[in-house]
Amino acid sequence: MMEKMQQTMMKRYGMFAWIGLLIVLIAFLFSLQVASANGDFFSASKAAREGAAAGSALVGANVTRHALAWWVPAFKFAGLGIMLGAITMALGLIATTLRSLGGDLMAKWPAELNPGLPEKPRAARIFPMLMMAGWMVLILGLVIAWATTGLVAGYWDHSIASELNQAATGSALLQALGTIQATGPWLAVLRFLGMGLLFTAITLALTVVVRTLQHQERSLKRFIQARSA
Repeated sequence: MMEKMQQTMMKRYGMFAWIGLLIVLIAFLFSLQVASANGDFFSASKAAREGAAAGSALVGANVTRHALAWWVPAFKFAGLGIMLGAITMALGLIATTLRSLGGDLMAKWPAELNPGLPEKPRAARIFPMLMMAGWMVLILGLVIAWATTGLVAGYWDHSIASELNQAATGSALLQALGTIQATGPWLAVLRFLGMGLLFTAITLALTVVVRTLQHQERSLKRFIQARSA
């Protein structure tokens, strides 16, 4: 049942590739908004930036550039991860097709020359699980980023000079900053862990393709040698 579901999913690799590309393009548009907010914020003097009051255009630009820069990378990596998953699916489909075609061809050989299909390598069972694990890690990072974006926006929605720089030890502002600074590295770790799992899945899928081709090459050579003897 699980294998059948994987086969059905692999055949839709093109759809997943387009979904991933769409997410990356949307992330690109949000990145342009971050660039615009950076331009608005840093076009003012340092004194004006730090002295701007909550609710002002400068503080709004500061909130935008920090909030979007907080979750857009996770969103972008999720899109890239889906595209890498599509590559993994395509490789899995290639390996399955090669195995099926090889079996159909060798079934027409004399019984004494037909080596039969080899047992599926362990890598063929592992790479779909690694792909799904990579997706789940990237989605987890995106959910955490979305869940904490409000905290990031709330922290920066204050005057830098009169509120943020004056925050006392134990205040809500410093507690929020501590949470932000502690969460940021974990979001980066989740992004690269997810990508690492996906690249490993691609490597294993390529290994399955190569081993399938090698088995068919050896079988064909033995067949030719036996027929020519």
